[in-house]
Amino acid sequence: MEGSFTMPQFTPQAEPLTTRILLVDDHPSNLLALEAILEPLGQRLVQASSGQEALRHLLREDFAVILLDVQMPDMDGFETARLIRQRQRSRYTPIIFLTAHSREEADLVHGYEHGAADYVVKPFNPDVLRWKVEVFVALYLQQQRLHRQESALWQLERRMLARQSELRFRTLVDALPLFVWAMLPDGAITYTNRCWLEYAGLSPEQGRQWDMIDGVFHPEDLERARDARNRAHRTGQPTEVEYRLRRNRDGAYRWFLGRMLPELEEPGVLTGWIVTATDIDDSRRAIEALRAAGEAKDVFLTMAAHELRTPLQAARSFVYLVRQRGGDGMNGGVERALHGLARSVDRMAKLVENLLDVSKLQRGEMYLEPSRVDLGELISEVVEHLQPFQEERRIQLKVPEGLVLSGDRERLDQVFTNLLSNALRYSPDGGAIVVEAREEGERIHFTVRDHGLGIPPEKLRHIFERFGRAHGISYGGLGLGLTITRGIVERHGGRIWAESSGHPGEGSTFHVVLPRQLAHAALHGQPERSGEARGG
Repeated sequence: MEGSFTMPQFTPQAEPLTTRILLVDDHPSNLLALEAILEPLGQRLVQASSGQEALRHLLREDFAVILLDVQMPDMDGFETARLIRQRQRSRYTPIIFLTAHSREEADLVHGYEHGAADYVVKPFNPDVLRWKVEVFVALYLQQQRLHRQESALWQLERRMLARQSELRFRTLVDALPLFVWAMLPDGAITYTNRCWLEYAGLSPEQGRQWDMIDGVFHPEDLERARDARNRAHRTGQPTEVEYRLRRNRDGAYRWFLGRMLPELEEPGVLTGWIVTATDIDDSRRAIEALRAAGEAKDVFLTMAAHELRTPLQAARSFVYLVRQRGGDGMNGGVERALHGLARSVDRMAKLVENLLDVSKLQRGEMYLEPSRVDLGELISEVVEHLQPFQEERRIQLKVPEGLVLSGDRERLDQVFTNLLSNALRYSPDGGAIVVEAREEGERIHFTVRDHGLGIPPEKLRHIFERFGRAHGISYGGLGLGLTITRGIVERHGGRIWAESSGHPGEGSTFHVVLPRQLAHAALHGQPERSGEARGG
């Protein structure tokens, strides 16, 4: 700032040397690790093992920054962040999300939508995490110092205090590794930090002119950034938008996450805007690389499955011909060998069809052929098909007669075959398997309950994901059956979920709710059928 002034003598109150950092994770070992990483900062570290406990801490005291685990039972990190943002005192408290599971772009965007200041994927570099937290702690402490100074200088002229605060604020903001703009309510820029000016290659005067700033935006992103800016001015609400900015040093464009936050003197009175831009180029490129790798893997699996179809069909035909020509003259050993070969071919064919079905679901190309389906008859056929191979177990049906809906009979057969096959597979010690159905208005609610191994609670949310298994590879399969089952149920306009205590012997219960009438949207396109085996 131009000009200078002499500060009157005064004795400020003692400034705070420490503040508090809230660590939220349901695993004690993770909390201990975070404590070890952040202890050198010399701040008070407060632990919370759940979202509810974290909210109780926030009712009692303020924090400089919150490190919040995404994957927690009962109330996950996103829900906890949403409740934190609803409170006026904690609305702008910085939140750093920590996750060891999700690297998808949609989840990263979901985290930023819930007010994340940063999103760190485990395993992370301890030094980097400590530096990130240190920036927010420094900002918080500086804000506290400014508040104390304002209290001690209440008798000074308001303009002098504002000028001094602005100098301190600029010094602090200039040191931050992100771009910062301060604007008046009408959008006129009053301040830009040094980091932005150096990146864009602009003078302080040019950095306050919108036509110069707009020239730094990528042409494809400029209109979107302007729309977000105009929307914020029109509504008075915070806004976020991603865009690319040209680096003056080499002309390269990098991705940034822009945020526009209103400054309110009191509720409803807008006094200005604070705009920030955070570099997300590295994380975005990493996400794009992961997505490209995933797409390449899906293409490979689909091509491999298609190529395997022909030799499998040929093998099946050869087994059939040998059996036909051999007739009753084959000895028992040859017949057992052919039977084993046929079962192996059928199992391989089913795995291939699962891969193709998952590919169709990914591309949104699984179409249905609706018909009138008698559910009691359909489920009885599935049980009759499975029962001979599991004679020591008993599948009990509690399905009322005349229970009919509109759906794809072959795909619904696939759903119940997968669910009952899983119930048999994960009940190695026997026990009854009960299939029940009841009408609920315009929907039909099915349950498949077993008394087997059960599903560990931490695995419940993952069992419907591709290649997800509750008990590893010990029980065979590719981990695609439940993924396909969920896709078929959702294509019918229904939903599916599982319940389990995770204790062996108490088993699991799968719920399927289907509408009586099939949604028209599920019928678009030409369905692709094959005569191959299907299943879980």
